[in-house]
Order: sequence, then C-alpha cells, then structure tokens
Amino acid sequence: MLNFYRVLAGKLQPLQPIWLLLALASLGWLVYLLLLAPVDVSQRWQLSALVSFAFMLNMMLITLLFANQPTPANATNYWHKLQQRLKWLMQALLAWLITILFLIIFWLFLRIAMGIIAPLIL
Repeated sequence: MLNFYRVLAGKLQPLQPIWLLLALASLGWLVYLLLLAPVDVSQRWQLSALVSFAFMLNMMLITLLFANQPTPANATNYWHKLQQRLKWLMQALLAWLITILFLIIFWLFLRIAMGIIAPLIL
C-alpha cells in the first residue's frame, strides 16, 4: 500500500497547485452555502461541497505525506533500527487512515448521487 501511495504522490505532485486552488474553491463554495445561501439551496448542496472539499484535502495529503521516500540507511545499532521501523509504521498507519477517509468520501458521494442526482433524472 505504501508503494501505491508513493507512486501516486509522485504522479500527483506536479498538480499540487491545482489541488490547492480546487480546495480553496470548494471551501469558498461551502462557506457561501453555510453563511449566505438561501436555506433550500444550502440544504441541497452542503453535502456535495463538503465532500468535494474533503476529497481535495485528501489529494493534497497524499502529495504532501508520500512524495518524499525515506532513504534506507544502514542502521547498525538497536535505536536506529527502532527509529526506522517506527517511521515505517507511522507511514503505514497514515496510508490506512487516508484509505479509510477515501472510503468515507466515496460513501458520502454515493449518498449525494442517490439523494440529489437520482431525483433529477427520474
């Protein structure tokens, strides 16, 4: 899983300014919906603005956390080996956390599709 996120981060890193602009745009959209929009419009589009903002933040997290690969150093004593293993463990936990966040975002997207888009089509 770590290799997958490292490769993905390497491919997404040149697009990082675009992810930042899209995240700011979706945040602005969310703030508008929360503070200025009429109630019926706000209730209809709040979840989609929140999901798009969460997706953009997740993409930025991938590029920030996994773009730099740790260099494997030849650890000679116990403490250096322990440090390397703890770094690997923390990266693995971050990879699992990002995967869980993507699953939650996907589930919320499906709720949007069923709640908003399906009535528009039917």
